[in-house]
Amino acid sequence: MDSEEYSESDSSYEDISDESDSDENTLDAARNWCRIDQENLAPPPPRFPFSGNPGLNTRMDGSSPIEFFCIFFDDDIVGYIASETNRYAEDFIEKNDLTPSSRVQKWKDGDSSEIRVFLGIIILQGIVQKPLQKWYWSQRPLLSTPYLKQLMSEKKIQHHHEIPSFHK
Repeated sequence: MDSEEYSESDSSYEDISDESDSDENTLDAARNWCRIDQENLAPPPPRFPFSGNPGLNTRMDGSSPIEFFCIFFDDDIVGYIASETNRYAEDFIEKNDLTPSSRVQKWKDGDSSEIRVFLGIIILQGIVQKPLQKWYWSQRPLLSTPYLKQLMSEKKIQHHHEIPSFHK
């Protein structure tokens, strides 16, 4: 490293130095103690007694992974995810100047069953890992994952993956 590269007059070094000084001042100010008038304390927050039954509040007939998954991703949650995904896509399409050839223009609202398939594919992709998303839909025998192609097309899965990232 050249000494010229990191001179004391380097403005980026000064910025870093200034930031750390202000952090120290803020930390010192946070350490200042003050007296509390114990006669005039604010009332404590109300205590709500717990009246529920602790533990799992659903009946489990078996112990299959899908049953456990459905405890957390029940019909209400999956329906909410579907409606919010559709709402987000609609807002995104309205607020952005998209070209007529944009894939986002071809968005079709999804329902709960499609969201369940999407979540299943995401879980399967965690088990069968590939370095590139497109390899899951590859036609090459060594890369192919035929089951995923039967569940959802590559274009549809890309819509679900890409809509949120357009917002950034």
